[in-house]
Amino acid sequence: MKAIQFDMADPLFPASLVDIDEPQLPFGDWARVAVTAGGICGSDLHLFKPIAKHSMILSDVATFPFLLGHEIAGRVIQSGPDCAIPVGTRVAVNPCIACKPRHIDPPCRNCQRGWTSCCLNLDSKILTSGRSLGYTQGLGGGWSEQVVAHTTMLFPIPDAIPDRAASLHEPLSIASHGLIRAQVENGDPVLVVGAGIIGLATLAAVKGLYPGSDVTVLARHDYQAEAAARCGADYVVHGDESGRHFDELAKIVGGRVVGRKSDLMLMSGFPFVVEAVGTADAVTDALRAAAHRGSVLLLGAPGISEVDLTPVWYKELTLLGSVDHAVDAVAGAVGDIERHSIERALDILSSGLLPADVVVTHEFPIDAYRDAVAAALDKAGTKAIKVVFRPQST
Repeated sequence: MKAIQFDMADPLFPASLVDIDEPQLPFGDWARVAVTAGGICGSDLHLFKPIAKHSMILSDVATFPFLLGHEIAGRVIQSGPDCAIPVGTRVAVNPCIACKPRHIDPPCRNCQRGWTSCCLNLDSKILTSGRSLGYTQGLGGGWSEQVVAHTTMLFPIPDAIPDRAASLHEPLSIASHGLIRAQVENGDPVLVVGAGIIGLATLAAVKGLYPGSDVTVLARHDYQAEAAARCGADYVVHGDESGRHFDELAKIVGGRVVGRKSDLMLMSGFPFVVEAVGTADAVTDALRAAAHRGSVLLLGAPGISEVDLTPVWYKELTLLGSVDHAVDAVAGAVGDIERHSIERALDILSSGLLPADVVVTHEFPIDAYRDAVAAALDKAGTKAIKVVFRPQST
């Protein structure tokens, strides 16, 4: 089968199109999936053009070389005898390979708590040396024609979701899990810093989980601002290097601006702020825009960078991290029963809160992988929001 592999074989481009054997089912409770949509994530793009220095503490989360693509949707074409998902089912794939898929018994203490996003065996090298699909070998990936996954990693896709939109479940699940960790209060205003796919997915997740909350989106580019408006943002503010956007944010939230020149901060800011870019400037903006004793959620996967931490102690902020997908139970959200974040994401997609005609801006076959990566990197030129591979278009 065809797959895109991160191997640094070409000094000018670190990934290659390879022809490899189809992945085999590791156990009877796994299934083989023909990939119909594989999204390009911002974390994938960091491999091609880093926007920040990343810590080497995560150097063991991937094998090398590895097959790319962790935003995955497809159709089951082989189901093992102990797999609960029948052949022909359209599925969203959770890329994280926690204890149960690896057949680790007893599971780690975090998996026993239901914290599969924090599985202590993601780097165990049991079954595979990668932490998740998209960072391993032998299992396929989202930028491959096929992938294999454990029954617990598969979620049937509702008929209302077209194939081209199906891989959007992954960023939506990231946002849903993070918002629940931040314990957003339905009715409180939320600021989203960034209007790329994570920012827009966060907007959709807030609208789906906390419909009483107004959402303000801070956008860098005009096309992103337009997309945020079309996705239902209550307010859209254009970011400005001089910091003038703080004046507009203050009017929206009923606060005031303090500071000098471009070093500005809101007093009486937003109780919940989501950083959805991953740059030092975005993290600093998020901290400065938060209310006293507010919460700032990092979804943009920032690395090693210099940010202004003054608001953290001055405003007594709570700074939260979140990664991947998990079962969450939250009082106050729509559907406050215990559910997996991918299930919540599929509900949000079905409702149309993250419309594919707005956010899926580019589609490519995997043979055109260089063009796809180039389009995703050149956001200002291509106006790309979400670039999707269609390895097995139907």
